[in-house]
Amino acid sequence: MASIVCRVQFLEDSDPFICTNFPEPRRPPPANVEENLPLSEQISGIHSLLHAPLKDCTLQVSTNGYYLDLDSSLSEQRDDLESFYEDVT
Repeated sequence: MASIVCRVQFLEDSDPFICTNFPEPRRPPPANVEENLPLSEQISGIHSLLHAPLKDCTLQVSTNGYYLDLDSSLSEQRDDLESFYEDVT
């Protein structure tokens, strides 16, 4: 299986009235994301890596703001992620 190394961060957005949310941690750690596995099977590992305080989470590509479908793999969403693949290859 091919894996892609991504830098990951989270936004703590539990309070809708705070307008100064910054990505955490400041220095994003690398995470290996398997290209052919559904993201729903990988998100718990990313969540643990980040020590994110919230239970509910999703994945978003920061370059274009596109939210990823957690039931699909990265390779299944490749058409929507052209700029992402250009950045990581």
